[in-house]
Amino acid sequence: MKTIAIVEDDPQQRAHYAQALREQGYRVQDFADRARALHAFDHALPDLAILDIILGREIGGGFDICRYLQDRDAHLPVIFLTSRGNEIDQIYGLQLGAWDYQTKPVTLAYLLARIASLFRIRDRKHDRAARGAVRTLGKLELDRASMRVCWDGHALELTPTEFDLLHILIGHANGASYDDLARATQQGVVENNTINTHIVHLRKKFKQLDPTFDCIRTKYGYGYHWVCR
Repeated sequence: MKTIAIVEDDPQQRAHYAQALREQGYRVQDFADRARALHAFDHALPDLAILDIILGREIGGGFDICRYLQDRDAHLPVIFLTSRGNEIDQIYGLQLGAWDYQTKPVTLAYLLARIASLFRIRDRKHDRAARGAVRTLGKLELDRASMRVCWDGHALELTPTEFDLLHILIGHANGASYDDLARATQQGVVENNTINTHIVHLRKKFKQLDPTFDCIRTKYGYGYHWVCR
């Protein structure tokens, strides 16, 4: 039985989601605030977390929880379910490592379908990782099983989304399109600008290790291309 954590400060919404998930056979942990959720997560992590962003007086409480969860387990699916629908929040949430970002109101049928989809994606990733392989391209070493990336022998700390984008980039010899990269994020509809933002952060992380890094090239109007060094 998979465990889903819901962190939502509205008691009616929290009870509504919790009941629907229990009826689908999930074990549910529900929390009204960040402190209670983190206290519980210190003892055991859920299999998936659904987070509101504003938790009482904490404007970014959900972001803090997502950051904590990703530090503990980068493979843990996180869904933001919030009334904050502006693009800046969406981009920031995805950059933190969330797998999905949904703006309320969302129907229960859609939410349940999305949860089931994310679990399937997670299970497939685990299966692939178990079969895993280490790829080496020039100075780059990428280990799918451990989600570990090294450049010239030095480890890079990447978010799950950045790791998936890099994996797609090195797997497309002639360049990865925006559609290829959007599918790699596993986050539903993703705008080109969101992909561009992820790539900017990815380049910066490489350049922090190697100021001469220039392997990620832009293919204007198409996507990006990894040029091996």
